[in-house]
Amino acid sequence: MPIRMFRAEDAGAVAQLSAACARSEADFVLNPLWESEAEFRAEFERHGIAPEQHLLVAAGISGEVLGLSGFLRFAGAREGGLVCPVVAKAERGHGLGGELLRGALELGRKLGIASATAGLGTRNRAGFALLTAFGFRPVRQHFLMRCTRRPAAELPEGFEVERARPEDANAIHKLHHDCGLAARSPAEVERAFEDGRHAFSVARRGGELAAFVDLEVYWPTRVWVSFVGVSPALRDQGLGTALTAHALAERFDAGAASALLALSPSNRTALRAYEKVGFRLHRVFDVLERHV
Repeated sequence: MPIRMFRAEDAGAVAQLSAACARSEADFVLNPLWESEAEFRAEFERHGIAPEQHLLVAAGISGEVLGLSGFLRFAGAREGGLVCPVVAKAERGHGLGGELLRGALELGRKLGIASATAGLGTRNRAGFALLTAFGFRPVRQHFLMRCTRRPAAELPEGFEVERARPEDANAIHKLHHDCGLAARSPAEVERAFEDGRHAFSVARRGGELAAFVDLEVYWPTRVWVSFVGVSPALRDQGLGTALTAHALAERFDAGAASALLALSPSNRTALRAYEKVGFRLHRVFDVLERHV
């Protein structure tokens, strides 16, 4: 079956194929997780890359899209998230997934991607076998958590909540460091304020920034909880839980239908906190890696 680069007119069919996969526990892959054409386009816009350069599709006799694979990465990055092969049910069992994965890895090398990460549902045994046959190795496991109802928010006494201001960027960056969150430079925090795809909320006490929540809103109807940071001196008071609930309540009021986050199963403290907000386990997925 011919495998070619993605074309703009493929967007609707690619999103439809992805959505069919996302609704199936057995077929679930973290990338792609697009449930509409708008989400598909927003994902590539968020990364600053063109799908025409990073995505392959398998085309049927009439040109219909029967499979896809490729990479997501931020522009110029040497690390990429594999868009795991997704194949229409009627075409499975004929080696198309392997052809797509082989093509994606070759594309990754041409793009200068040095290492690839894949997220795959733990029940997707066929997908796991395919990835490991091509040299991917499991490195960790995560929970995909989902909240589908507007949370109730009640802050501890003495704190005030508001949307963050650009001048809060340095304090937010400091909390990233103090909380041991993923490394993020001051410039990256500042860009997040400007790109229109992040919604920051902060809690203050006595004018001092005590906690922040960073939501990614590039999918307006399904927001992602990206980072939550609480000053170490103020932990265990329910501040992070309350601020997250408050930030999400605003998004639900603005039209969001659900919220998502990825979490390590070993982080029991965070798991309990998010469950209090209203998150429930949606999927369990393996993270696999390999050098390209």
